Amino acid sequence: MQPRLALHFDLTPRSAATDADAAFLAACVAWLGLDQGQPLSWDSPSNHTLDGGRILRWAPYRNDGASLADIVVHAPDPLDRSLQWSTHVTYVASQNAAGAIHRQVNIRVGTEGGAPNGAPPPVRPPRLLSELDATFTLVSNDGPLQRTPTQLEAGTLDAFVRFVLCDPARTMPVLLLTELPDGGYVLPPEQFAAEMFGLGLCFQLRHADTFALSDAVGGHARSVFLGSARAYLPGFTLEADPFQHPLVLARALALPGERRRLVQRLAEVSVQRPFSDPVVADTLRDLRSAAYSKRPDATEALAAAESGVEMDKTQLIAIVRQLEEAVRAAEGELARTRERLNESRQSLEAERSSARSLRTTLAALKERQPISKPASDAPQSVLEAVERAQALYSDALRILPSAFTSSRDSEFPDPDTAWSYLKALGEVGRRRQDRALSRPLGEVFADLGVDYSPGPSDPARKTPYIFRDSDREVECADQLRKGSNPVTCLRIYFASTEDGGFVIGHVGRQIDVIARAAASED
Repeated sequence: MQPRLALHFDLTPRSAATDADAAFLAACVAWLGLDQGQPLSWDSPSNHTLDGGRILRWAPYRNDGASLADIVVHAPDPLDRSLQWSTHVTYVASQNAAGAIHRQVNIRVGTEGGAPNGAPPPVRPPRLLSELDATFTLVSNDGPLQRTPTQLEAGTLDAFVRFVLCDPARTMPVLLLTELPDGGYVLPPEQFAAEMFGLGLCFQLRHADTFALSDAVGGHARSVFLGSARAYLPGFTLEADPFQHPLVLARALALPGERRRLVQRLAEVSVQRPFSDPVVADTLRDLRSAAYSKRPDATEALAAAESGVEMDKTQLIAIVRQLEEAVRAAEGELARTRERLNESRQSLEAERSSARSLRTTLAALKERQPISKPASDAPQSVLEAVERAQALYSDALRILPSAFTSSRDSEFPDPDTAWSYLKALGEVGRRRQDRALSRPLGEVFADLGVDYSPGPSDPARKTPYIFRDSDREVECADQLRKGSNPVTCLRIYFASTEDGGFVIGHVGRQIDVIARAAASED
């Protein structure tokens, strides 16, 4: 399963009189749209088939002031029925030594299946967050979430940049919406915060104060102004690459598609934040499993029935219900084991990535090369570079199956250069999508140190740069080039898309161009 969204919040009831467990249950019922025939209860687990083909599993447990609830929802994508969405919500309430109750909720969203190598479908924050916000204050590692963006003042901008934007411990993106020069905003700040709720901390800034912001962040490149919005991702510094912190210009901010693209990027950031359920959750799950297994023993009743002892209808119904609950409990534990296995696989992949980074650093130290910043996690093959580009630049690059095949067969000896070329292509694609590119592609790629060649325009030659994209063909004739040997060189064949991004048809060796006359003689 591919992780798509991962959120973690502490829950603080807005009123001391609130029954927190009951309020969480009510929020889940509203989120799922359950009717009276599909109740949820803290007293027993349940499974439901909901509208739209959704399947719900509810597994609660309460004991001695502690509470645990696992909610798993499986749903087919409305447009691609081969794609399955899974949402896992974990609610934990535990008591500390001082007697205070600590409540938290973890939300994980993932997908499985779908068209191979296709563009990932958009992710949206689950409506459960807005339902919870009615009763609880949602608190992230960086502070409480607000339904209305926090107004920044000119006199506090230096402190805001130093202690918020540049805080190395920050884990949540900071979203900054600016005022238009003539007053007002492209979007009402409340609407902007509602669409991004849960994905970042929202702030707003007057137009007159944007000049002070530019001074505080070291120039216009990392600033935001003229009604635009920017997401300052974790790890921002005054030397950071501005293209790594998404900027949505005012005219694009009004388009729902551009805001969905921003949400998609913030969701990718959320998955990169490592977190796990608290230790007490596993303890409560073990206690829950033991409690579920302690149903009234039906063995004696079944033996009595076999021996001819009469049983009334009520007893038979009780036996059947006990068996059904036992089956549901077993299914729930099996699903939980599968989820833990998937999490272990993801952790293993993260450790492998860390090991590759450490190998790179060690090699640099052995060669006595200076390391001005942590060594990059260099890809081990051209195929891995392509896979990384798909994961990090899916908003700007559409990579066709033929590109994966050609990169797997590539004999180009420098995967790191292949990754730098693909990264340059992704960054240029994002700038084009943001309408922030006014120069020809040749000049832009030249500034990035990348050799670019536009597609052939000679009508006397037959183009071989046709690649299959599902049920249609795409011509990718533009090239990024490295090396001259046709077999061991690197060629990236691509074309522009309507939204300003690029579609890549081939990554690997050079493709020979066949003269039209020769082709006709064949």
